[in-house]
Amino acid sequence: MTDASPPLTAPVPTEEARARSRGAAGQLASLWRALRHLEGRRLWIGLALLVLGTLSEGAAIVTFLPVLQLVGAGGTSIDMSGLDFPGAGLLPAMVPLGALLLVIVGLTALQAIFNRSKAVYLSDLIHDFTNHHRTALFREVALARWSHVARIPRTRIEHALTGEIERLYLAAFLVLSILQNLVGLALYFVLSLAISAPMTLLSYGFGVVALVLMRPFRRLARHYGDRLQARREGQLAAVSEFVGSLKMARSMNLEDRYLGLFSAILGQTKADARQFIRQSSIGTGLFQFAVVSGAALFIWVALAWAQLDVARIVILLLLFMRTAPRFMGIQGSVQQLLVDLPAWGAISRLRDDLQAERDPAMAGHDPAPAPRRDIRLDRVSWRFPGESREAVSDCSLTLRAGELTVLVGPSGAGKSTLADIVMGLLEPQKGTVLVDGKALRPGQFRGWRDRTGYVAQEPFMINGSIRDNMAIAAAGPVDDDRIFRALDLASAGFVRDLPAGLDTMMGDRGTLLSGGERQRIAVARALLREPDVLVLDEATSALDWENEEALIRAIGGLRGRMTILAITHRPALIRVADAVFVMESGRVTASERPREQGPQAESYLGRMTS
Repeated sequence: MTDASPPLTAPVPTEEARARSRGAAGQLASLWRALRHLEGRRLWIGLALLVLGTLSEGAAIVTFLPVLQLVGAGGTSIDMSGLDFPGAGLLPAMVPLGALLLVIVGLTALQAIFNRSKAVYLSDLIHDFTNHHRTALFREVALARWSHVARIPRTRIEHALTGEIERLYLAAFLVLSILQNLVGLALYFVLSLAISAPMTLLSYGFGVVALVLMRPFRRLARHYGDRLQARREGQLAAVSEFVGSLKMARSMNLEDRYLGLFSAILGQTKADARQFIRQSSIGTGLFQFAVVSGAALFIWVALAWAQLDVARIVILLLLFMRTAPRFMGIQGSVQQLLVDLPAWGAISRLRDDLQAERDPAMAGHDPAPAPRRDIRLDRVSWRFPGESREAVSDCSLTLRAGELTVLVGPSGAGKSTLADIVMGLLEPQKGTVLVDGKALRPGQFRGWRDRTGYVAQEPFMINGSIRDNMAIAAAGPVDDDRIFRALDLASAGFVRDLPAGLDTMMGDRGTLLSGGERQRIAVARALLREPDVLVLDEATSALDWENEEALIRAIGGLRGRMTILAITHRPALIRVADAVFVMESGRVTASERPREQGPQAESYLGRMTS
């Protein structure tokens, strides 16, 4: 049974969250700060490798200038004294052609070494950055209050940890790519100035103007990125819903409905992509046209106005051929970055949301005492955020150690919420949880959960063997004998008769076994923890009467070994209970001890068992 949960409420935004919400500029600034803060010195080392690679490339190109000036003059040596070449005064008057060519080859080799080191270094840096944020988000999910996490759509968390993180990787890569192009443009600007300042200013001015004129196309990319994020979330939600309810969908012939929904989302995604490609390709074409026009204008001005010699024009053209792709690279990278940047905003908002709801109990792990006499809830209350009515209101009850206590009542009465308080999954907002008369401190709730075992109405199973699923509950390695003892206690001895035994595969969510078999394995898994407190939430609901009787006998046999709290609607479990509490509208309205006095005919329990 699961109590209804209210809608999620938004946390108070932090200053960083507000900066990210101010649009692309705020998100980009936030991403850059995160990169700089996390990577620190490594980022500047990568930048240094980038500068060295660009410098060696530029130096190799500029070194061609004296070589080109030798063309047509003949000879195998270059007279450096007559050349207006940056740094020529530092060289000997006569430099052999072969030596200069070796310098060019050496500079090119250095460029290859620096570029390789840069590529590997920056790849590691980006992977570390994205893995850090993936792990940080995973940690926040684990540390947030259960009451908060339970109301966040599962697909939102899954999408953030998988698809959005991959888009964050691309966004971080694009940020560094833009930085690389900017550094390259700055260094080539300095080299070009040494050859011809007017031509350098002309070519760079043309590139800057082209970038400014592309702003409308970058705005389109931003809008497309927002739509793409929504479409992908819709795809994941549709897939998750369909796979999660596949048996129901097949039984009701709803496959076509789900297929239609999924196809509609894909169609919308395709339409958005088609519109974006059509619009952005216009911008790309215009930018390329502008670059070619700039090159033509550059050559005309160099020959007709600046009257540069051929050697300088060739070198400037080589530099222009290196700078033009960088201007195009900046435009393309910024445009793609605006498509992927919303992923950073989505990840950050979810992380901030979870951080604001971090469970204080996760900060400590103080040991909690084992109940020797009783567990007492003293006037505990719990209200879900955003709800006006308390799910549990001023409840008091006592679970005697070693006894089987059953909690009954209509759906939505607050039984599961009360069980969550008993387990320490929820810390009561009012009232106290006492173990043998001593109140559990906030730092002890996590330690208290070490002493509890829990079986849900729909137990979670991984896509693995029975052994794999049982091992989840163990703190360390566990031998087969211990597993079989737990299975026997849970009336799950059928595992011994399976051909593969503990190596029997259970399938995704345990679908290769029957509901009753899954339930008994779930009980056995909880018992493998050797808990002091066992909480069963409708643990017998999926069993036929024979298996229910067997499991109830097994549960009854645990008396004295542990304290058991069971939520049920089935009368069979009530008949063997030591104590029964009735919950209605968040309150305990009645209690009986049927083994001692039998249920009253006119009571809620009497009506259930009659």
